[in-house]
Amino acid sequence: MERVQINNLGIPPLAGLSSYEDACKPGYSVDHNVELLKRYNYAESRLNQIFAAHLPSTPEWEVKCAFSLYMWQDADHSAQLRKRVSEMREPPLQLDRVPDPKLQKFFDEVIRAENTVELLVGIFRVVKPELIRSFQKHLSETNPIIDHPTCRVLKNLLREEEEMVAWGEAAIEALTETEYSRRNAVEWEAHLRSFLHHCSGISGDLAAPEGFALPQARSDGSEYIMDLIPQRDSRFIDQFNQSALIDQYYRDETLDYDERTYALLYKRLREMDVPEYMAPFIYNVKDKPWDYYVDQSRQLWDECRHSMMGEIGLYRDGVPFYKYPIDIKTSYNAATKLTQSEAHLNLLGVELGLMAKETGKRYEWIIAQGSCNDFGVACQDYDWADEVLHTQIGRKWLTPVYGSLENIQTMYDQIRPKVLEFYKDASALSDQQEWWSDFIQEIRENRDKLKTAFTNVHNN
Repeated sequence: MERVQINNLGIPPLAGLSSYEDACKPGYSVDHNVELLKRYNYAESRLNQIFAAHLPSTPEWEVKCAFSLYMWQDADHSAQLRKRVSEMREPPLQLDRVPDPKLQKFFDEVIRAENTVELLVGIFRVVKPELIRSFQKHLSETNPIIDHPTCRVLKNLLREEEEMVAWGEAAIEALTETEYSRRNAVEWEAHLRSFLHHCSGISGDLAAPEGFALPQARSDGSEYIMDLIPQRDSRFIDQFNQSALIDQYYRDETLDYDERTYALLYKRLREMDVPEYMAPFIYNVKDKPWDYYVDQSRQLWDECRHSMMGEIGLYRDGVPFYKYPIDIKTSYNAATKLTQSEAHLNLLGVELGLMAKETGKRYEWIIAQGSCNDFGVACQDYDWADEVLHTQIGRKWLTPVYGSLENIQTMYDQIRPKVLEFYKDASALSDQQEWWSDFIQEIRENRDKLKTAFTNVHNN
């Protein structure tokens, strides 16, 4: 029913955000709104922790890639929710407090997934669909004008959460081809849904079904201890093979530029060890401002992007990214020999070294420009930009801890021998069979065949 006829000159009223009628509802009070946003924030921050806790030990490469992206997105979602809470008469304090012990118990079960299928089911069939339901209900009930800043945040979050769930469903389908895996998925989903109903859902309004009973929990209430050891799936071979001196090849001026650029692309591919390296200190370092976790998660995702650049670069010229050895000594070293603080300090020390004009990221970009590989040039261009940001992030968080860049360099110099000693020891874990010449021959041959094939298609 139209309450009164309004002459809007044919122009959509209310900035196009709502009809007059929908805007007449009172919506949520500020207090209720804040209560809900705090629950959403808790969910998003726990998801960031869950991704970090499982990223190294999850063997499937493609899942590592998705987790790297989603843990940054969920950290950013939490930051947006925290900011909105701070705008509604609520000091931005104590936002890391548990809003509901039952909600904590639910997430304590989710993080205790024992395999990739359980992990994906918990996140993408239980937690994130419940977040989507909560966001959609919130958007349908709050006032679209009075509470527009909240609506804007939730709409942005909703779009990304829906994209995550779409990926997750496809991944679950791919990993549940056996009867055992399908049964495992169904049983774990039912287990987690019991705990979800126990806490009345993320928004606190989910009714438990008739005959509801809470099963035996996996969690005993203690903090979850993550598995630090990086794992790769069965496609990956000879993971401690260091026979290819990639960090020397791209600097070797006696080699052709195309080989030097392929060495850079392989160096990018190898960077999956950085998300595996960073995730433990993101998960295990507690009581930092939330911006710390946003910044570290962003850097982790950037490092994964760099690895994906290498993956694409090999695909582009006809070589599967997993066909030849991808060394994991760096992440394995951090997991077994370094403390969390040493690992973070070592990372910054390495990245500061990459800023050297004559030998660092600018130099890598110049090398790529010498080749005919325009994709390689683009990769090095953005890799350089990212690493400048990463040194800024490292300095932002570690300079206050160590007092100065000089102190950081001194500490790094003390740690580095331990790192290099491990690299030497790790070489004994492989027969060190040479493979680089086979790789270069194959990628050059396939590149030329593909170039001819694409030229013929274009001409026809």
